[in-house]
Amino acid sequence: MEKTRRIPSGGKGSEIVEFALVMPIFFLLLFAIIDFGWYFYNQHTIQFATREGTRLALVGRQLTAANGTVMTREDSIIKTIKDNAGLAVDSDKLQISIYPVGANYTDPEDWSTTVNAGNGGDYMRVRVLYTYNFLTPFIGNLFTGGNIVISAEALYRNELF
Repeated sequence: MEKTRRIPSGGKGSEIVEFALVMPIFFLLLFAIIDFGWYFYNQHTIQFATREGTRLALVGRQLTAANGTVMTREDSIIKTIKDNAGLAVDSDKLQISIYPVGANYTDPEDWSTTVNAGNGGDYMRVRVLYTYNFLTPFIGNLFTGGNIVISAEALYRNELF
């Protein structure tokens, strides 16, 4: 009798094909979770730093520089924000604006270049902008230019100092 050869039916070829189809989707989801997790961490850190700078601003407190001179209120606010945000982001890339708000809490025309901590009793706004670049190019391509601007702001009234 002639022996017939059996073809193994373990399906090893189909497992490799299934693996090849599933792995790109798995890695895309994995990197999206990591990328958006890092984005939300940066966003939270910048909001925290803005809140801490605002707390310093509303009481009229001024910091002392390393050489012992008293810093201006504006420099004190900016230093506080940069120190607190420096854990997650490059603090030199933060765009910090401090300005008085007008009637109905409107922003002045030149708010993005204004650094003015105001006087006692003034209503003020601190706004911090940071351009976040996504780590994964595929996720970055979903946004214009591969990045998104993180914005944090706080509105407060200066105490009568």
